[in-house]
Amino acid sequence: MLPIVQVFNNLHRSKEELKPMTPGQIKFYSCGPTTYDFLHVGNARALVVGDLIHRIFKALGYQVTFVRNFTDVDDKIIDRAHELKVDPLVHSQKYVDECLKDMDSLNMLPATHTPKVSDTMSEIISMIEDLIKNGYGYEVNGEVLYNVPKFKDYGKLSKKDLDSLQHGIRVEVDSHKHHPSDFVLWKPAKEGEPFWESPWGKGRPGWHIECSAMSKKFLGKTFDLHHGGVDLMFPHHENEIAQSEAANQCEFVHAWVHNEFLNFGSEKMSKSLGNVVTIRKFVETYGGKILRQLLASVHYRSKLDWNEEVIERAISDVERIHEFYLKFENQGIGSSKVDTKEIDGVVTKMKEELANDFNTPGALSHFFSTIRFYNREFKDQAPSPEIHEMIQEIIEFTSLATGLVHHDAHATLEEARTARGIIAGKGGSNDQSAQIEALIVERREARANKDWAAADKVRDQLKALGVVVKDSPDGTATWSYIK
Repeated sequence: MLPIVQVFNNLHRSKEELKPMTPGQIKFYSCGPTTYDFLHVGNARALVVGDLIHRIFKALGYQVTFVRNFTDVDDKIIDRAHELKVDPLVHSQKYVDECLKDMDSLNMLPATHTPKVSDTMSEIISMIEDLIKNGYGYEVNGEVLYNVPKFKDYGKLSKKDLDSLQHGIRVEVDSHKHHPSDFVLWKPAKEGEPFWESPWGKGRPGWHIECSAMSKKFLGKTFDLHHGGVDLMFPHHENEIAQSEAANQCEFVHAWVHNEFLNFGSEKMSKSLGNVVTIRKFVETYGGKILRQLLASVHYRSKLDWNEEVIERAISDVERIHEFYLKFENQGIGSSKVDTKEIDGVVTKMKEELANDFNTPGALSHFFSTIRFYNREFKDQAPSPEIHEMIQEIIEFTSLATGLVHHDAHATLEEARTARGIIAGKGGSNDQSAQIEALIVERREARANKDWAAADKVRDQLKALGVVVKDSPDGTATWSYIK
């Protein structure tokens, strides 16, 4: 029997049981990025949270249909393309490709479907036609608008009262609107903009209608779960509800989940952080595994302050996980038996945490308890087959459910120690890494020849470089910068 999943449903502002429309199956949509430039680390939080929800449902045994879109038709894209004097769709495709590279660097599972707005135009036009037919859309000089007051439940997600809404900040109130809150479904094309033929003339869709049409195309009129950043709750998600329920005449989504902000605050970034803002720059500097660890280790509904301390903590966690994993792999199976009460049922406990509103920090606490247990009980002897199998199951479950256990442990540790060197101001350059690796080899050869004096001398040289060496039972060694 599959675990019951509790989610904090922002539609009701309460935690409640998610009851899949089809038992054992989850239909899930996450608002994806607008592809006009490289994504920043704030975008990364929404991407990683969406990936975590996807992974958690799979790890709990559910069959998941996960849709994450690309908004490749948008004012920002058109403006940037005009600045660069390139075709807007060519420009957006370039950044779709770059976004996919960033997702890969963050160890994200592929979504089931990744639609683009430009490939969903017939569905968008059809939904707008349904809205007009049902009395919720109206056309003025080639522009189609949504009649907000007609939808009596408007504001049910954001809890905003229609009469008190302020719309003058983002969009000027035009005289042709029936009501100041009415928003655009279809806009006439301007000179030099991409356009599509429609019953209302050449034009392109408004922002909100795009997600309504893409989710319906792949998930149906009603589905289980919709995710996005908290900044999208209003007006984007509110307008999605209004459009979809008015067009389809049925409930749109059962549960709405929103991740909190990545908060940069007012503190100026230090010199060691530099101007790290984009995912690409952070990955090139510190590595994607560090960024994923940082983002996944905090509950999605908690604000996450961005500073050196959280980066250092993420580096430490990556090191801790993969030093353990490397030791476990190298030790293999032996005959040592100990009381396993401390790790009995760890996977079950992790599932309970993850089924409780996707509580990854809670689940990770059980995983780190397993690491403590292993390091304490198996310093010199390998575990028995039964205990080895128990721990292997915990590792594999954690890897699937969180994406934080990387099987290339050596490479992961190298990435972490390079990141530690950079943030500690000790370099981390390729030249220094090569120097350190050469000293590691020299020390290993000295130890193999039982030349302990030479080995100790090399260890002192490494210590002077701010490096600590850890020897493994199989004769290999790992190193990291001194914390």
